[in-house]
Amino acid sequence: MALNQINNYIRLIDAQNVNKTGNIYINILKNEFIMLNEEISIPKIPVSKLSYIEALPIAQTIIPLIPLFLFGHTLLEERQPAHELHSLHFIRLLEGRCINFYHVLRVDFKFGGDSSAILEPGNNDYYPSYRTNRLYYKSRLVPTFKDPSPPITPIKLIQSITTESDQYFHTYAMFDDIDTSNITNEFIKTLPDIFSIPSNLYSFIVMDYYTACMNIPNPIPLELDRAVIIFEPLFFIIASHFIPIDSIISLHELEAHFPELIAIKDQKLVPTPNLIQMAKEYFNRYSLTRDEQCMLKGWWQLVIA
Repeated sequence: MALNQINNYIRLIDAQNVNKTGNIYINILKNEFIMLNEEISIPKIPVSKLSYIEALPIAQTIIPLIPLFLFGHTLLEERQPAHELHSLHFIRLLEGRCINFYHVLRVDFKFGGDSSAILEPGNNDYYPSYRTNRLYYKSRLVPTFKDPSPPITPIKLIQSITTESDQYFHTYAMFDDIDTSNITNEFIKTLPDIFSIPSNLYSFIVMDYYTACMNIPNPIPLELDRAVIIFEPLFFIIASHFIPIDSIISLHELEAHFPELIAIKDQKLVPTPNLIQMAKEYFNRYSLTRDEQCMLKGWWQLVIA
């Protein structure tokens, strides 16, 4: 079975392996991609859905290039979200003090380059085969309970999204290609000024899986562990503005786990100066820069100090 074969390749990754990658960029659509040290070829992908049998040679190509991004992960049998039919979704469970987190790495293989990169043109049934030296991906830390159900079961902060279209309001029980920026901004407003990059350029806290998730653009094991330490208390602060915290954990337990990081004010959780300082030190490592080439392409380079 192709799924098991891909997971077997991932299990063979050694913790001492290194990524064969370069800089991380954000494009004009705010999509993250990482440059590869070599050019790879992506075969024609069905417009309907990328099956795992068809994905097997692609996985065999990319695993040696991003082993640290995939270390400790497994490939999901059912994609979440399900509408991303041309991606591979890899997850890893990480333990926090009070809750756990899924790291979800979603790598997209649908053609998004220019015509000069096409190896074989597409048609009604297949996207074109192409060569590329970059990988587009989403890297999210998703909060879950200590005893999670089969993945992915997030701690939901909202139950649905209502959006306006064609002068009508539509309520979505499942995410599709809809704009979640307003709810993302609501999440960010519950936190102090701790981010080094304006959220309209790149947001570290985003709405996904009906909850507040954290973007980790360089998801190597060390960064994942560090992100869990920072994001767990920040998540509880955000959550206190949307759901009763005792639906997750008692306030007494929460205070015992984060005595110097979280305080209570007007029935809401607030960060202490210690947490604010920790968060600023974490996020201040990130910056966006643009040279002339980046400006021409509509890119920003994400620099991590």
